[in-house]
Amino acid sequence: MSFHLGLHGIKGSYPSISWRQTDVLEGIITISSKVIGNHMRLYIQIQVFPGVKVLLVTLLAFFFVISVPVTASEEKAGYFEVTSVPEGADVFIGSQYVGETPVLIPSRNQTGGTTIKVMMQDYETWQQSIAGTPMAGQVVPIKAVLVPQSPFGTLEVSSSPSGALVTIDNGMGQMTPWTYRDITAGTHLISLFLSGFEPYVVNLEVPPGQVTKLHAQMTVRSGAGSLQVSTIPGGASVYIDGVYSGTTNTAIGNIPPGKHRVLITKAGYEDYEEWVLVSIKQVTFIEKNLVPLSKSSDGALIIISDPPGASVFIDGQFRGTTETGRPLELTGIKPGTHTVYMSIRNYEDNTTTIDVHPGEIIPVSVRLNPSPMPQDCGKLILNTEPAGADIYIDSKFVGVTPATIDSVCSGKHTYRLVLEGYQDYSSDVELIPGQVLQVNTGMVSVVQTTGKSSLPAVPVLILTLIASVILYSHVRRR
Repeated sequence: MSFHLGLHGIKGSYPSISWRQTDVLEGIITISSKVIGNHMRLYIQIQVFPGVKVLLVTLLAFFFVISVPVTASEEKAGYFEVTSVPEGADVFIGSQYVGETPVLIPSRNQTGGTTIKVMMQDYETWQQSIAGTPMAGQVVPIKAVLVPQSPFGTLEVSSSPSGALVTIDNGMGQMTPWTYRDITAGTHLISLFLSGFEPYVVNLEVPPGQVTKLHAQMTVRSGAGSLQVSTIPGGASVYIDGVYSGTTNTAIGNIPPGKHRVLITKAGYEDYEEWVLVSIKQVTFIEKNLVPLSKSSDGALIIISDPPGASVFIDGQFRGTTETGRPLELTGIKPGTHTVYMSIRNYEDNTTTIDVHPGEIIPVSVRLNPSPMPQDCGKLILNTEPAGADIYIDSKFVGVTPATIDSVCSGKHTYRLVLEGYQDYSSDVELIPGQVLQVNTGMVSVVQTTGKSSLPAVPVLILTLIASVILYSHVRRR
């Protein structure tokens, strides 16, 4: 059924109704109304059924007309007719919400003009200032073409003093001040390191399409303490102030004095969190029996990647890095559907969707495909026992253990590990393009039994060469 319904409310007279019916079909007729000056435009939405089409149209139209009188104040008003592409956006006059597009808004006599703002989720805010107001009976059309928000943001990082090494999600380091462009919107782990100063670590939200600024006031290192963390069962991950620091049972050194938040997690067990006070040149002990998860608790993920060293994001939030011989265990995963995203240099990114149920532990194992265009760099993963050693590669400070160092160019390099109260350790490594090399080093205390020679720290080299050999062979064949 289709028809034309016209109503014209003339001041002092009743409106007239005219309609035309061409097809006899069931359906929904959409009509709305607008009062402009001394004219009324009427549109009604009604359900049409066989046999009652004319009766419904006539009765509803008559009811609507007599219930919306044309008042003197409406006759004298002007209007803004705001539309948008796409439709359904929120419209504001100043800070006052006035409806969704398309919408007809009575104008107001404002000496400073009118500011119209159109907003919609996942789109940039549209705004326009209009000088003056429409005349009585005048309709001013306003069309807002909304621009989709960029999925990326910009991060400007500075520090006092400048020259600190800054990394995002344990990735490639840069020197402050530095501006990161086209960063995926979401939460990121920002770390700053400067020799002689305490590490500065923060989780920061980068909104889409905006510039986020971070200024780190670096604190001079004035001595350090250590933590000895033990759990039953062992093998739990330890985080100091949100930064992964090893697995139990473990000693963690080079911790600044003061209060620190210690988080202990293990798949299948409840998270344990405690604030501890670390004192200079003292060992603080934490011993904890972990509590098994109940069936109503959150779920957990055990993530393994081949090769290791992949950055892992859950629903766009950085959660850690996979390592050789140690799955990345993530607890506190809310029941529902989640997206697991993995990224590593010289390999194609991988996205996996998983469903988590209460109390469930889900293994996630991903084999990453080599990039068709690998870069001439590798990756170096450095761990120490105890953790917290300063890392220097080719005499350049690059971070604190445990750490994953991206973009280590192929060839020979010298690395040095420095931890207060322990002997410095240095060694050479050689990487080929696309190789992921993990080095675990047991640091040796400077306090040794007299009469016995000190043994140097012995690193355990764990080479992940599955993808490396493929890439290297491919390069040589070319």
